[in-house]
Amino acid sequence: MTGFDTITALLLLLAVPLKGLSLCSFTLEQYFSFCTEALKFPYTPRLAAVFPLCRRVTAGVYSLSLIGGVARSSPETRAVKYPLHDLPHQRSLWAWISYDVANQSFTLIINTLLFAIFFGEVVVRDAAVDDRYWALTYGTSMLLAAVLSPLLGAVADARGLKKFFLIGSGLLCAMLTCGLAFVQPGQIALAMALYIPANLAYQLGENFLSSFLPSLAEPEKMGRVSGFSWAIAYSSAFLLLVLTASGMLLLNLKAPDLWRPFFVLAGLWYLVFAIPTMVWLPEPPAERETSGRNLLTAGFSRLAHTLRSTAKYPDLSLLLVASLFYGTGMNVVIFFSGKLASEYGFNQLALVLFVAVITVSGIVGTLLPMQFQDKVGHRRSTLALLIVWLITACSFAAYAYLHETKSMPAWPLWLIGNMLGFGLGALGSANRAFVGYLAPSGREGEIFGIWGLTYKVSAIMTFPFAWVRDSTGSPAALLVLAGIILVGLLLTLPIDEQRGRRALAG
Repeated sequence: MTGFDTITALLLLLAVPLKGLSLCSFTLEQYFSFCTEALKFPYTPRLAAVFPLCRRVTAGVYSLSLIGGVARSSPETRAVKYPLHDLPHQRSLWAWISYDVANQSFTLIINTLLFAIFFGEVVVRDAAVDDRYWALTYGTSMLLAAVLSPLLGAVADARGLKKFFLIGSGLLCAMLTCGLAFVQPGQIALAMALYIPANLAYQLGENFLSSFLPSLAEPEKMGRVSGFSWAIAYSSAFLLLVLTASGMLLLNLKAPDLWRPFFVLAGLWYLVFAIPTMVWLPEPPAERETSGRNLLTAGFSRLAHTLRSTAKYPDLSLLLVASLFYGTGMNVVIFFSGKLASEYGFNQLALVLFVAVITVSGIVGTLLPMQFQDKVGHRRSTLALLIVWLITACSFAAYAYLHETKSMPAWPLWLIGNMLGFGLGALGSANRAFVGYLAPSGREGEIFGIWGLTYKVSAIMTFPFAWVRDSTGSPAALLVLAGIILVGLLLTLPIDEQRGRRALAG
């Protein structure tokens, strides 16, 4: 069995939840037909033999569809339709999707779930200063990412180095993530020296990955491609949550000082799923800088030209400003969901389950842009999702207020978690596709570098939420979150995506 077969088997297993959520039933043989169509490799008995787990999971999904009565639909309805079946360069698409899967290990295990707690309780071990050290560590990495994102994006466009920077940042992040397992109590400097460049590499890799989207999909198909990839990535995040929860329960790794194996898991996962990207994702075609200037000079020159020309693209510029507020809301959910959940009585295992709920809802959320964004329009899709998030933030604020005045059951918080996850998955995918739709050809790296800059700055903009939460409590802080989302919504209202496309043609 080749290395490609092995990694492909894992990717196909991650696609099973996606098929289970679709409104059609399918047989085991149809599933393998779907697999071979997607990845363009021969279907053989040997291949089927190495997928026993895929076969069992698929059979379970198929049984559920029978229980739901889906199998009684017409043959046309039951026909299997791989969502990206009409796109060329399937291997390149799946190599790109594989990197979306790879970096989930860092954003979930390191940034969202475990490392902030490990850093405070195991490394710093001083509740009076641990938050300051963590804020300094995380803030430094995000500040560096904010400064370097647009510059390196311009360099990548000028010299055709998108793939070089993507793979380099991925390898660096994977190795440094494994290194976090060697940090011992009191080694604050070592923890910072490993985490800051690791998070920097992860953040830069996100920008370069997104810059490939316009070369992989036509403008009218970007929402579908971005949504499908995001859904596969969320499925992988759910699998990582299952592995983390299983390790905590079965191997008794519940205490933070026992979490080092999870850091190694995160690094190895990143490395393995980045392999298809290294091998099969081509560098997008671009007009390369041939003036003989050094990389930094060429990068600064192109970046300055892009910034000067933003007046020609007012809709793209407004979207990038609005993305600053989308990103702030998303960062609040990513970095404060654990603290908010613990505030309302969730222990570590319940926290993992809560994040699992958010992740599953995120999978469902990614299906919305995949199915509808290209049809109803990027602006309308984004506005609808922002309205959902605005309602959810206000509901969370109401729950927090009632929780302070009287005893409240936990089930509304689980419902709110579902809505947060739904918005997180859908809005992230929809925003990436929207920016790609309005990005000028040949300058995708720069535009997504600036887009990345807005998201890095948005992490700093979570400070008002944190300050209000520390000063007056969670109810008021959640109203601040609602206000931030409302600003993003108001900025999105005047965007005209067709005018933005015409500006590109002109």
